[in-house]
Amino acid sequence: MSQLKLEAPWHTWNKKVKALFEADPDIAVGDVYEADNSRFDFVFDIEVYDHEKFVALDRVMPTSKEFGSVNLGIYLFDAENANGVESIVDVYRTIFDGNPIVRDIKTCIDSTGTKHAYVRFVPKVVQFSDDNIADYNGNWSGLAQDIAQEVFQDGFGLIHFCTADNKENEINV
Repeated sequence: MSQLKLEAPWHTWNKKVKALFEADPDIAVGDVYEADNSRFDFVFDIEVYDHEKFVALDRVMPTSKEFGSVNLGIYLFDAENANGVESIVDVYRTIFDGNPIVRDIKTCIDSTGTKHAYVRFVPKVVQFSDDNIADYNGNWSGLAQDIAQEVFQDGFGLIHFCTADNKENEINV
């Protein structure tokens, strides 16, 4: 007797996306895996090897899909124009060029040979008016690194946001 195996709906949705593109040599859809961040419960990758297809797919493919209380993330990669961490660093250099809250962007290589980049923010509290009942004046106060970690994609483990030390170095991006 064979056992019926039921899969979660996010796995079925991933299979539908795979079925759409399985014959296209320019698009590779990965399997669903458990996310290691608090934004998503599960994620899968889509690598696109044709830049025009990437741009088109980026306009119509959702970045997430909800299934009740489970949130599935879809990571779309432009494999044709991805040169590893260097291209991602260049993107962040462009984004933060001339922004006074960024001290600099540093890169280093860990013991396994993986290159990492660090966007280092000036050690300054960022504050804005918010519906915050924990603050008497209704302000949100925190560090730019915390905002960046929430706003930007995590760089897939290659880009990190941190606060620079309190030295008064010139700001270079």
